[in-house]
Amino acid sequence: MRLGIRAIDAALVVWALAWLVAAAITYSSLKELESGGRAVISAGHGLRETSAGLNRAGRGLHETAAALEAVGSLPFVNGNPGRAVEQTADDVEQFAVRVRQTGRDARVTGAAARDSAGTLAIVLGLAVALAPTLPIILFYLLLRPLVAKQLRRQ
Repeated sequence: MRLGIRAIDAALVVWALAWLVAAAITYSSLKELESGGRAVISAGHGLRETSAGLNRAGRGLHETAAALEAVGSLPFVNGNPGRAVEQTADDVEQFAVRVRQTGRDARVTGAAARDSAGTLAIVLGLAVALAPTLPIILFYLLLRPLVAKQLRRQ
């Protein structure tokens, strides 16, 4: 069976298309990581709101502790019942600070992941598409006239 130049052309086109499909899959898969970065940013915003709520709870506990100090001055109440509430309020405020810092870190990390995923999707998509196809296609286009001439001789 005689192999014609058109068959070689078709095989090269199929080969190049296969790599282009692989590049598209690589690109779209890596683009999905961008949405993960956006989700982390959103979680960071949620942590900031949680921190604000914890701060409000801490202020409320401080007010409650102040009111309980007045109760502690009554002759029939032993000790200061507001002291434990005051300690809890301080703990809640410290926890709010840690939550706020974690939220800030999550937003920064999420933004970096989102940006990196977008860049990586483009770079790797192009690399998968062009690295295996471009050199071969250019080389083949240079040699095609010689290949066609050799096939005509057979």
